[in-house]
Amino acid sequence: MNILKRSAWLLALTLPITSPAAFADHPSTAFGVNQAGPLITIPAAALPAGKWSAGLRTERLTFSPLSDTVLEQAALDDEDIHSVDSLTTHYASLAYGVTDRFTLGLTLPYISREGIRAGELHLGTPEVHAHQEADGLGDATLLGQYQLASSDPANITLGMLFGIQLSTGDDQVAEAGSLLEAEFQPGSGTWHPMIGVAASKRIGNSNLDANLLYLHSREGSQQSRIGSLLNYNIAWSHRINSETVDEGHDHNSHRHIDWDLVMELNGELRDKTEAHHHKEAHSGGNLIYLSPGARLTIADRFNLHASIGIPVLDDSHGTQADVDYRTNIGLSLSF
Repeated sequence: MNILKRSAWLLALTLPITSPAAFADHPSTAFGVNQAGPLITIPAAALPAGKWSAGLRTERLTFSPLSDTVLEQAALDDEDIHSVDSLTTHYASLAYGVTDRFTLGLTLPYISREGIRAGELHLGTPEVHAHQEADGLGDATLLGQYQLASSDPANITLGMLFGIQLSTGDDQVAEAGSLLEAEFQPGSGTWHPMIGVAASKRIGNSNLDANLLYLHSREGSQQSRIGSLLNYNIAWSHRINSETVDEGHDHNSHRHIDWDLVMELNGELRDKTEAHHHKEAHSGGNLIYLSPGARLTIADRFNLHASIGIPVLDDSHGTQADVDYRTNIGLSLSF
């Protein structure tokens, strides 16, 4: 498990921010950049004791906006439906190997929703109103990972996950002096506990990784409760190239350059959201991405990565804007 143990565990420990009337227009559960192994799926191996990992990552969801006709009809039917053009989240993450088996990570997101539109009645006539962009600090996530004893002959490692999403996000974003609805706020206004498991297996120059992570939602701002979430992922990664580049005339100094290809299935199963103790019909569902990606690692310390998520299953409840694609780019440093 040397590849995974040397990875910059750097989990972008980010569970979805509140989105009472929508399923997909929130940051997805994602676990950032590693120096080997998966990009989004959580590997089971912990950081070595005393190791730090820090990174930045940007995730962007691009949607197929709902038409004005759909939004106007929703207003006539008194249905809480809205449309979003895109959602961009910037993550800053830091992780530390407390022991060889226990890693603690913290991630802070900054969230921006663009192109928010909703149908509203004005003197009995339906109209589509554009809202301001909802930008702000999101809820931080603190996650611990405990690596169980590995089965060396089988190259299998298991890990336990446990953590909390903290109420650090901005839930007071206002437009024209009035608070935006909770579904548009960057923060949820409360904390949420989470628990999960992860498993990893090394096969030659390849790794198989999988994880389950469950977030139990609590009532937050404006009497809204996001639907509880089960995040499930499986990933295959393969080191296609490893080379040493000499630097200097004496050839004593060098740097390693490694390339990895990654293919993942990333799933999110979410309950319906409650607003004012009423379940929203147009919220929750099951969404699965097929996510090919690649990583460049330099000197076992620096890495750059990119992936694109293509929805292969979108079983959302009611009427919600469809995700066209999801992109992730990031960099990290271990030290």
